[in-house]
Amino acid sequence: MKTKILITTLFISILYSCSVNNTSDVVVPAQDLVGIWNLTSITMDDAVLSVTSPVITTLTGTGFGKNLNATMTFSENPNQVVVDGNFVFQLTYRTAGGQESTQDLQLDNVFFNDTFGFLTSTWALNENILTLSEGGEQLNINVISYIGNVITIETNVNKSISLDGVTSTVTGKALLTIEK
Repeated sequence: MKTKILITTLFISILYSCSVNNTSDVVVPAQDLVGIWNLTSITMDDAVLSVTSPVITTLTGTGFGKNLNATMTFSENPNQVVVDGNFVFQLTYRTAGGQESTQDLQLDNVFFNDTFGFLTSTWALNENILTLSEGGEQLNINVISYIGNVITIETNVNKSISLDGVTSTVTGKALLTIEK
């Protein structure tokens, strides 16, 4: 159960990381963002999960999405994005002792709603930075590629979170590809 809480913490941090490196000069016109986008890829490399309570633990690893059946629907006036669908996030990690393990976490609307209390947020686009906001949380996403109907986005993860009595910090970089 602790492993699932740690993986959940990792994924929540991916979704609500606070930092983004604005190194891309890609510009997506806001009107091009409007529509339904399918998640076609999600990866996270060099993730470090440092648990500080109740037991000090450090996990390092990589993860990716599989069985992708998720969409993001962007509308304007008002600018809202709705997350729908599901996928499996597979995380392969090493404990501080060097033991490798792989865990699958099913992520769906029930998970998102139960975890965040919403499936809809507002969005704003400023040059190549897409900002999603809801309930006091804000996610800044760097658009690193926009070719036709395919957008690749990344965000640096550096987030502290407490979930079910487990306090941890996650660092790493998440990379997602969505396609219209």
